[in-house]
Amino acid sequence: MYSRLSTISGHIVTSGNAPLEGVELQLKYVETRWLASYYSWLKRKATTDANGSYNMSFNIKDNEVESFEGQSSSYFELQIDFRNLDPDKYFLPEQVSETGTSYSYNPIISLKRNMQYDVSLYIPAKDYITVTLKNFKPTHQYDHFEVRTFFPWGTKTDEKKMLNTEYGVSSSGYDLFVAKGENQTFRNVPVARNDTNIVRIIKVKNGVATPEDYKIFVPEKNAIELTYEY
Repeated sequence: MYSRLSTISGHIVTSGNAPLEGVELQLKYVETRWLASYYSWLKRKATTDANGSYNMSFNIKDNEVESFEGQSSSYFELQIDFRNLDPDKYFLPEQVSETGTSYSYNPIISLKRNMQYDVSLYIPAKDYITVTLKNFKPTHQYDHFEVRTFFPWGTKTDEKKMLNTEYGVSSSGYDLFVAKGENQTFRNVPVARNDTNIVRIIKVKNGVATPEDYKIFVPEKNAIELTYEY
């Protein structure tokens, strides 16, 4: 059986480019048939070191071919386990199942023989700002006044983004910080510490949505309080 060595390496860091040590990674080859079967086998394991770095080399066998045809698929999956990190301190990806909540990120990666791949990841530290939404006096049933935040998160990407970052972008979510009264203060709006964030204010008046974006840097000692008028 013919094979050549391939390598996946990278680093996993948090805010301020601080390394995250002890993050466990597993590369698996997966074969599935919808509602019928699921098979996988381990290719390689690794754990990030004191510098947040990891490296795994492996052979791709002849029968390990990527395929997505109809209800059948076969692919390589990189499972990144954050069980050693505190979800109250970091923006961790949640996986909810019948057995409980786990914190892992499982990207599917296209791999070829005799190639090197950089899969690096940014997991920012959690912080919070206070945002007051003022003078919300709806005149239409669909009027809306909301704040959302956006921050760097995830693997490196070349895609154009709203933030000047080499990583992906995540957000606080939708419909979580919506004014219900004329004046409302939210003291737990999530942001990434030691990084540039976007605070997005969404105003809907008479069916017309007007989003406004504001860039803010959140320092280590953060006491940011923002106020926006409807």
